[in-house]
Amino acid sequence: MVEIIVIGLILTGWLLWKINYSKRIKNYKGRVIAKVIDVKEYAYCERGWGKIHTYYPTYQYSVNGIVYEKRSSWGYYDKLRYPLGSEIVMYYDEKKPQRSAVGGRMEEEFREENIRHVAFVTGLYWLMVLFGIYVRFSPDFQ
Repeated sequence: MVEIIVIGLILTGWLLWKINYSKRIKNYKGRVIAKVIDVKEYAYCERGWGKIHTYYPTYQYSVNGIVYEKRSSWGYYDKLRYPLGSEIVMYYDEKKPQRSAVGGRMEEEFREENIRHVAFVTGLYWLMVLFGIYVRFSPDFQ
């Protein structure tokens, strides 16, 4: 039972994080072409899978003559997703240009219908958990 509650809390936390992040990036009205200037590779061993490589690109972009660099907090398993020297679309907060997000990821991950789907699945999960608790402790089902 504890595992079910923990899974529900993780799912709920993920949903709340997505909602919070999507609200923040709605302020990212600026659009600029950024260049991948570095890709850090991290490797770790996973039992049963062997060595897993994760790649963290660093982007460089310029707003009003000021150059910004940002290392992605997202790790990618595909080294060729953002190869060194490639150009990508980045969105940034016009009031605080150091705050930015990669265009494709922002558009894919944080569309409103995507968040609605996660909210629906999270709500459905908690309904199933509550129904399971009701069935387990209800005298009618004993």
